[in-house]
Amino acid sequence: QMLKNQMNPHFLFNTLNNIYALTRKKSDEAPEVVLKLSELLSFMLYESGSDTIPIKRELTFLEDYISIQRIRYTDLLTLTFIKEVDDPTQQITPLLLLPLVENAFKHGASENQHASFIQLHLKIVKGQLFFVIENSFEESVIDKQAKKYGLSNTSRQLELLYGDYKVSVDSINNIFKVNLFINLNSYGKI
Repeated sequence: QMLKNQMNPHFLFNTLNNIYALTRKKSDEAPEVVLKLSELLSFMLYESGSDTIPIKRELTFLEDYISIQRIRYTDLLTLTFIKEVDDPTQQITPLLLLPLVENAFKHGASENQHASFIQLHLKIVKGQLFFVIENSFEESVIDKQAKKYGLSNTSRQLELLYGDYKVSVDSINNIFKVNLFINLNSYGKI
């Protein structure tokens, strides 16, 4: 629970900064973003307190978060999110994937002065979760300590909650890549 609480302020401040940027530009999209933020906060307050939730709820949350970010970056960001889920009722710890997605935006898209990309691929087959996230970044502006924050929180959550998982991180040619495997059926079997 403590690790979840550490992530929530990080998420909230990032989103409020996005809304601030839209209001400064007097964007017509600002009201939609405020509504999405309200939905996200509702999820975080009322559903994320559960030990596990169906993956379809976690994916809806991530899609709402991504939709807020897409509005901010418009043409400067190419984003793909491929989802292959054989059982949408498969249980997962809430907010487990969010720090990885947040890092891709915060240390990739928001720091790039040129066009950037984020690619997400989530696959779940018979309780086995495979999540790959790649993003471009500019070496001169990368904040390695901040990137480690989200990764270390996710790693710690995995260590505390799942008996069978693996995380690997690569950073080559200005592409940051995280590979995550979780046997979702190993929840609580440490």
